[in-house]
Amino acid sequence: MNAEPPMEPENPLPAEPAPPAPLLPEATVVTHGQGRVQLVWILPVVALLIGGWLVYKTWSEAGASITLTFKSAEGIEAGKTRIKHKEVEVGLVESVTLSPDFTHVRVRANLVKGTELFLNSGAKFWVVRPRLSLRGISGLGTLVAGSHIEMEPGHGTPQREFSGLETPPQVRVGAPGTRYLLEAPSLGSLDAGSPVYFRDIPVGEVLGYELNKDNKGVTLPIFIQAPYNALIHENTRFWETSGVDLVADASGFRLRSSSLTRLLMGGVTFNTPDNLESSPFAPEKTRFTLFKSETAVADGSYTHKVLFVLYFKGSVRGLSVGAPVEFRGIQVGKVTDIRLEYDFEETTFRIPVLVQIEPERVSEISSSGIKTIRDDEPEEFLQTLVKRGLRAQLKTGSYLTGQLYVELDLHPNAPLTLVGGAQNLHPELPTVPTSLDEITASVTRFLEKIQSLPLEGIGKELHETLKGTNRTVNSPETLETIRAAHAALTEAKNLLKNLNLQVEPMASGVKGASGAATATLKQLEETLIKVDGLIGPKAPLHYGTVEAVRELAAAARSIRSLIDLLERKPESLIFGKEKNGAR
Repeated sequence: MNAEPPMEPENPLPAEPAPPAPLLPEATVVTHGQGRVQLVWILPVVALLIGGWLVYKTWSEAGASITLTFKSAEGIEAGKTRIKHKEVEVGLVESVTLSPDFTHVRVRANLVKGTELFLNSGAKFWVVRPRLSLRGISGLGTLVAGSHIEMEPGHGTPQREFSGLETPPQVRVGAPGTRYLLEAPSLGSLDAGSPVYFRDIPVGEVLGYELNKDNKGVTLPIFIQAPYNALIHENTRFWETSGVDLVADASGFRLRSSSLTRLLMGGVTFNTPDNLESSPFAPEKTRFTLFKSETAVADGSYTHKVLFVLYFKGSVRGLSVGAPVEFRGIQVGKVTDIRLEYDFEETTFRIPVLVQIEPERVSEISSSGIKTIRDDEPEEFLQTLVKRGLRAQLKTGSYLTGQLYVELDLHPNAPLTLVGGAQNLHPELPTVPTSLDEITASVTRFLEKIQSLPLEGIGKELHETLKGTNRTVNSPETLETIRAAHAALTEAKNLLKNLNLQVEPMASGVKGASGAATATLKQLEETLIKVDGLIGPKAPLHYGTVEAVRELAAAARSIRSLIDLLERKPESLIFGKEKNGAR
C-alpha cells in the first residue's frame, strides 16, 4: 500500500536551492555464451518428454472399455475381479453399479490391447464360480483364487455392451462339430445340457431352447461332436428319450427303462435308416422334427392320410383317441376322434368314430412290381373292398387294460348298412357288431324262447308222470315180475353150464372129423394132379372130380365156421344165431 504525500503548508517559504546530485557510476553489461540453452531448462523439458511418452504408451497399450450386465454382482468386485480367456488375464473390472431401474447390475471393465478384435455380437461373458449340476461339479478352482469373469470371443458386428450369461455355455468356441435345430410341440423333459445319443453313445448335447415365433412350438439348438456329425443326413430322425417309458394301449403294457442320466436330464436319440444312407449330408443349422418316441417316428414317415367315419351302436368303453386301426393284425391307421350323437327322429343314440387310414402302409402287387397305393386311389380302393365285405369291428386288444381297437376284415355275408348317409363329412365304412354283442344277442334270443315256453304246464305234467312211474315201479305186480325173471335167469344159467359141458366133446369130435376130411381132400387133390395129364382138362371125369372137390372144400369151411361159433358161443345151439346184433 503506497504512503500518502505530506501536506504542504499554507504559506510556503521560498525553497533553498538543492545541492547538485552526485554522478552515479554506469554499469557495464558483459554477455557470456550468448545463443546457447541454459541447463536450468533441460530438466523441465526432459520431464515433459517422459510424461508425454508415458501418456502415449498408456494410451497405445490401453484396450477397449466394455459394459457387462448381470442379474446380480455375486463374486464380482471392482478393482479385483479379473476377466480371463483360457486362464489368461485379458481385463479387469473397473466399477460395479446398479442399473437405473434397479433390475440388474452394470459392470464396467477395461480389456487389454488386441481384445477389441473379438468384441463382436457373438462374444459371451459369464462368472466362473463353483457349480453343482447334473453334468458334474465345475469351478472348484475359484474356491482358492476367487471368482472371475470368463470371456469367449465371437463373430459378428463390433459391440461394446454385452448381457452376461447366468450359466456357462454348453459348447465352447473351436470345438469340432456341427450345430442343428430341432422343432418340437413342447419341451418335455429336455433342458440345456441334455445329452444326444446315437446307439446309446453320447455324441452331443442340447444347447438351449426358445419359443418359436408363432408361440406354437419350441426350437432346441443341438451340437453334434465330430466325427459323429457325419452321421446326420437330411432324412435323419430324432426322437425324445427318457429314463422310463411306460405305454398302456390296446396291445397291453410296455415298459422300457434307461440310465439314471436319462431319467434326470432326458435326452435325444437319432438314427438314419439304412435305405437313406445315400441321402445328402445335412448342413449346419438344418431343422429337424423332434418326435415324442421311436414309435412316433414310424408313424410320421407316412405323409398321406385318409379320413373315414364309423358308426357303432353299442358301447365303446375302452376305445380311446390314438387306438390303432388294424387289418388282420397289421396297423393301417388310428382313431382320431370319438363323439356321441342323438337322433331326435328315431330317439336313438349313435357313436361316430373318426379314423385315419394311412394307405401307404398297403402295397399293391401288379405285373409291373410292388408299389404303395397311389394317393388318388385309396377311397376307390376301400370302397371296392366294402362291396366285397370290408367291415369294421371293435375288438379287445388287452384283457388286462380293457383297451379296444378297430379291426378291419372281410365279412362277405355281413349286410351293407350305412348310417350317416349324405350328412357325413367323410366317407363311411360299415361296421358289424362286436363278438360280445353277438353273444349277448344270441343269449337274449335264447332266453326269450325259454320264457315263451309253457314251463308251468310242462312242470305239472312231468310231476304227474313221475308220480305214475313211482306207483308202477313200487306196485306188487312189478315186484313179482322181477322175482320171476330172476328165477328164469337162474335156470337158464344152469342150463347153459350143462350144455357147455356137452358141447365141448362134440366140438372136439367135429373138429377131428374136419381134420380127417381135410387130409382126404389133400390126398385126392394130389391124385387128380397126377392123373390130370392122362385124363385131360376137358374130360367129363376131370370136370366132375373138380366140382366134387369144390363142394368138399365148401363143406369143410362150413364145418370150421360151426366149430368156431360153438367155441365162442356154445349157447347158440339153443338160442340160435344172432340177427342184427340181437338174439
